[in-house]
Amino acid sequence: MNQSIHAHTVLNLLLAEDAEYTLASLKHAVEAEYGEGVRFYTCSQQDLTFDALLSFLLDRQKVVLQGDMITANRERMCSH
Repeated sequence: MNQSIHAHTVLNLLLAEDAEYTLASLKHAVEAEYGEGVRFYTCSQQDLTFDALLSFLLDRQKVVLQGDMITANRERMCSH
């Protein structure tokens, strides 16, 4: 069974001090920590792949792309 982690775990990686990630390096970091088959859930969705989670977060502007870099958008993050 694949591990399922909350999307906030990924957002917290992006918020960590000195965190600088591209899409590829973020995916690599998440897979290195949780495995390639990891799934994600949010308040409204479950069983998301990494790519589906990123699409979800980008669509809701919880993360933003600035050139090749991806960053968390603190103003759009929920606080629960």
